[in-house]
Amino acid sequence: MSPLATLFRNEIRMLVRDTRMILIGIVLPLMVFPVLILVLRMVDRGESERIQAAVFTYAVTGPHGPWARELVGRALAHEAGPDLPGRFEERVTEHADSLLAVGTLHLIVEGAEGDPEDVARPPPSPGGATPSSSALLRLHYRAQSDFSRAARAGLQGRLTALRAAERDSVLDAAGFPVSASDVATVIPTNAAAPEREGNALLGLALTPFVLLLMLTGGSIAAVDTLSGEKERGTLESLLTTGLSRTDIVRGKLLAIVCLGFALVLVNTVNLLLYLVFGVLELPPHLAFGLAPVDVGLVLLLLTPLAVLVAAALLLLSGRVDGYKEFQIGFFPLLLGFVALSAAAMMPGMDLRSVIALVPVAGIGVAVREVVLGKHDWLFLTVAWTSSGTLAWLLVGLTERTLSTERLVGGATFDEAEVRGGPDLFPRRVLRWFAVLWAVFFTTSLWLGDTLGLRGQIFLNLVVLFSGTSFLLLRAYRLDWREVLSLRAPPRMAWVAVLIGAPAGYLTGVGLAEFLNAYVLPIPESVLEAFGDVMLDTGLPLWQLLLFLAVMPGVFEEIAFRGVLQHGLSKRLRPLALCLAVGAVFGLFHVALFRIIPTAYLGAVLAASVVLTRSIYPAMLWHILNNSVALVPARFGWIDADTSIPGRAYGIAVVGLGVAFWILWRFRVEPRRTRSADRAAGGDASRT
Repeated sequence: MSPLATLFRNEIRMLVRDTRMILIGIVLPLMVFPVLILVLRMVDRGESERIQAAVFTYAVTGPHGPWARELVGRALAHEAGPDLPGRFEERVTEHADSLLAVGTLHLIVEGAEGDPEDVARPPPSPGGATPSSSALLRLHYRAQSDFSRAARAGLQGRLTALRAAERDSVLDAAGFPVSASDVATVIPTNAAAPEREGNALLGLALTPFVLLLMLTGGSIAAVDTLSGEKERGTLESLLTTGLSRTDIVRGKLLAIVCLGFALVLVNTVNLLLYLVFGVLELPPHLAFGLAPVDVGLVLLLLTPLAVLVAAALLLLSGRVDGYKEFQIGFFPLLLGFVALSAAAMMPGMDLRSVIALVPVAGIGVAVREVVLGKHDWLFLTVAWTSSGTLAWLLVGLTERTLSTERLVGGATFDEAEVRGGPDLFPRRVLRWFAVLWAVFFTTSLWLGDTLGLRGQIFLNLVVLFSGTSFLLLRAYRLDWREVLSLRAPPRMAWVAVLIGAPAGYLTGVGLAEFLNAYVLPIPESVLEAFGDVMLDTGLPLWQLLLFLAVMPGVFEEIAFRGVLQHGLSKRLRPLALCLAVGAVFGLFHVALFRIIPTAYLGAVLAASVVLTRSIYPAMLWHILNNSVALVPARFGWIDADTSIPGRAYGIAVVGLGVAFWILWRFRVEPRRTRSADRAAGGDASRT
């Protein structure tokens, strides 16, 4: 038997014995599905029974309260209309709003004063109170309460039925020639069968769910097979056997790939058994239907993801020194995979677009199409090939990277770890920015609406970005002038910025429109809401420019083109450096439709710093870019319907090329570091 086969069998044997992996990756999902279905059925049945047996309390308020009370009484006594949930009782109180807020009341019926131009005068009620002027009926309820929503829906249905009945009686009394129910009859018909609606939901969630299982289950195996063995020192025993490091890496990689396949197969079949083949009875509102050939096609589409996840997890495990470091790096990896797979959830996303070329995202959309019964074989093949190609490339990269002495040799520290400070910073900078992203995302999610635009910008830019930057400068004893590239650039760099900023903005707009048209369609409502926030008319123009142009141009450049770029420059070549800085910069602009255009801007700004060895041109470029976006829209020179001609994009591309030609022509060569000078001196002395 070959050494590779022996290693593979040994790794599989160890994985099978890992009870944590078996429990989290296989046993728990097998148990979760039936338990979840049973709980959903119990909750659905119990909620329905509680609502039908409930006593709903309501209060009548407003200047036309007597009319509203009489109208509600007739509506509750009206036999036509939907069945009422539970029983309704009026409660007389002067504190209706506060009682509704705490849940003591389920509903407030307000007989309000209406606008005579918009609200018709209510007809006289038979034997009841009639308001002396135009009036309207408002129902106030608590949307977060199931009981309050049920009370509102039931009473509104009865009021609507009562209105229709009284309208028809008036028409009949006036001699209307036909029955009112025969006039403009509307019969809604749902063209989608219940199974198709269920399949649509399944198609959206299947790929992210399976990926999540692969990542969580596979991470346990990956961290134990390299990081854990290095931390325990058991990897050294394997290295003394004379086996090549390439065979060791291949054996571990094959084992984790097989684990990924097993997780995909077991969990997908498990999910389909309960949802599609009806092993357990589903709640009444859920129905699914999937042909066996589609089940096989879904499994085939998910195959490249198993390889991709396995290679990514093993690469991460090999590049860190233990469990703790793996956990820090695992979160952004998990987030990236799940975010890409969620592309199928975006409205308007179609497989017949550039999305088929995007790894992981194309698979997510392809799985959704297959579950819905659509078989576009050409683009299904494209989506499978794009993810498969990336998986093959990542497997090769993992094999080459993990075959080095330091990564597989079991060392728990090296010279940089001993020296610390500036030498350790390049290895830790991405971890710090991953933590910063998590804090940034959490605060934006929970405090964004509370702080408002100015408060949120101050928190993000001044407290988080600049605070973290100066904390890192101090903690790692960095030369702040060198890290932030605080040096005078060539004079011609300013000319390049003045040309490049508007040109770069236009090319970025063109990129965004291309993505919106062919890759990631964004609803107009989302774009309009974002524009309303960014162009808040409550702020004067100078404040708008200060908060959305000047402050980002200074503080974001310090964090990303300063601290982050300096740390990564020790490990990456210039092109990869610009792309990496741009990608991280894009991820911090959390809205999905902004990530790629913002990453493009970040890469352009990073390139300007690389060529000028100064952060000042990037700051001015950033300020001008944001100003070009804000000022014309604020003065109404452009709006959402403004169309930019194609030749303008061509001119912008030429302008951007001219700007970078100037930067390249007057570029500043990097200065040699002290360590490089010492190394050069040592080589000369040995010569």
